[in-house]
This record gives sequence, C-alpha cells and structure tokens, in this order.
Amino acid sequence: MTARRPLAVFILSHPWLQDMVVKAAPSDFDVQFLDGADDEAMRSILPQADFLMATQLSAKWVPFLTRCKLVQHQGVGYDGIDAGALAAAEIPLAVTPEGTTIGVAEHTILLILALSKQLVLVHESLRRGEYDQIGWRANSHFFFGKTLGIIGFGRIGRRVAHLAGSFDVRLLYYDAVRAAPAVEQAEGVQYLPFDELLPQADIVTVHVPSAPDTRGLFGAKEFARMKAGALFINTSRGDTYDMDALYQALSTGELGGAGLDVFNPEPPPPDHPIRRLPNVICTPHMATGTVEAHLQKAQAQFDNFRRVLHGETPHNLVSIAPP
Repeated sequence: MTARRPLAVFILSHPWLQDMVVKAAPSDFDVQFLDGADDEAMRSILPQADFLMATQLSAKWVPFLTRCKLVQHQGVGYDGIDAGALAAAEIPLAVTPEGTTIGVAEHTILLILALSKQLVLVHESLRRGEYDQIGWRANSHFFFGKTLGIIGFGRIGRRVAHLAGSFDVRLLYYDAVRAAPAVEQAEGVQYLPFDELLPQADIVTVHVPSAPDTRGLFGAKEFARMKAGALFINTSRGDTYDMDALYQALSTGELGGAGLDVFNPEPPPPDHPIRRLPNVICTPHMATGTVEAHLQKAQAQFDNFRRVLHGETPHNLVSIAPP
C-alpha cells in the first residue's frame, strides 16, 4: 500500500502565484490551491491539509485544521492571520522572510531614486513628445550625501541600510528595540529616538509591522516634525500612516514627495487626491513581488514543511502565547 503523501495547501488564487509554487514543489508532496473566498472549498479541503500557506486566516477556520502541522505565512507581516487562535490550537505559525527582505529593500531604494530624479514625471514628459533637457534638473537631487532615517530596523530595515550605504549617505535609525553595538557598527548606522530622527532626515523610510504601537505612527504631528522638503517612503503597512495627513503635508509643500507601496484601505479609494499628486509615486503593495522572490518563498516553505516532517523545528517561527 502506497503511503499517503503530505498535502500542502496554498491559499492562492492568482494563476501566476500558483505557477511559482508548482515550479518549486518537491515530487513527494501533494499540492492543492484554495481561493480564500470560497467557503465551501475551505471547509472541504482544510481538514485534509498537513501544511497550510496563507496570508489571511481568521479564527473561524482554525478548527478545520485538524491535521495541520504548520501554518506558513507568505511574507513577514502576519497581521492578517489570527495567530492567537493558532496558538490556542497548538498549531505553529512561521513567516517567510526569504525573498521579502531583498525585494522590499530594493523597492525602497527604487522609490527613493525615482523621486529624487523625478523619474515618472520626466518619463511622461518625454512620451508626450517634450524634450526638456535642462528644465528637469532644477528639482532633481542626489541620493548621495543625504541623511536617510530608517524607522524599524529588522530584516528589511537592515537590508535597506546595507544597500543605501553604497550611496555614501548618513544612516539614522529608530527601532523599539535598539540593535547591538556590533550591528550598528557593521551597518554604519546611528540610533536616535523617533522624535529626534524625524527633523534630521532628508528621507524617512518605514519598515515596521502592523501592531498596536505602530498603527497611526505617522500623522499630522509627525509629518510636521520632518525636515521641510523631506521624502516619505512606506513599504511596510498602510495603517502605519494617516493618508489624509500625508496628502496635506505633500500638497502644501511641507514634504517634498512620497513613495507608497501600502495604503489604508487597500486598494486606496480611486478618488483620493493623494493618487493625483505629481510628487507621489504609488505601487500596489508589490514591493516584494519578483519572480526570484516568489520562487525563493515557495522553496523556503517546502523546506520548512520538510523540517516538520523530520521532527525538526521550523525556521522563522512566530512566538505567540495562547490566549
């Protein structure tokens, strides 16, 4: 009698994402995909899952995970998963930093450079048939020599510091937990309290999770404390900043520009005026999204599933005490 192969269920409905998983899937796993909006399929398939990959999972689905040995989150921000319900059911939860860290850090640098050189506006001008070789230079700037303030110094914040260091910028950071002196020295960063960092930075980039102490972290008061003409970059979570307050700071010239990959709500309302500002570049929560990143993620997820099957501790476990 042939032994049953472990079933890895992925809550992914987009065909391209599914294709990335299929390319990475080992031959000794069965793989099934779910659309999280299909309740009937969720009720039918979740009880069969040995492993589950999800970005959103409410407490109502946890009782259906009767065979599940590990829930794996697609990225690192697991606020869409009821971690407390999983902990109460004694189902471990792990995150997948593989691919995310590099993708988001590179996207952050992309937004900084594109805003500094007005890339989108210049490109659109040229496509209209214009060729203003000199005029655009008046509001284009080096990244070199600027002060970059990094809010949140975890995996992504540190990678941003590592990449930005090659531009010879001054690196400041704030995190609720200060890094060890050896880390600060290795990355060439200086710690400052949040309120002291804001007025010193030419560019502020946000890399914090959604949590009670980070929701609404940036509002009118914080934007007013930032240096006049500074850039605001956010590739973390939309609820970390007040979009209306940011619009006001940008439209009055108090801030010089913004690069946004996250919004609250998502997608942002089509009529929100921040979408029409010329000094704003918006992307649809895709900073981590590359072919390489998604292949790395799927490979790392299957590696974690295999670790569990071998009785080993999964990588990147989330520690949540049961309620």
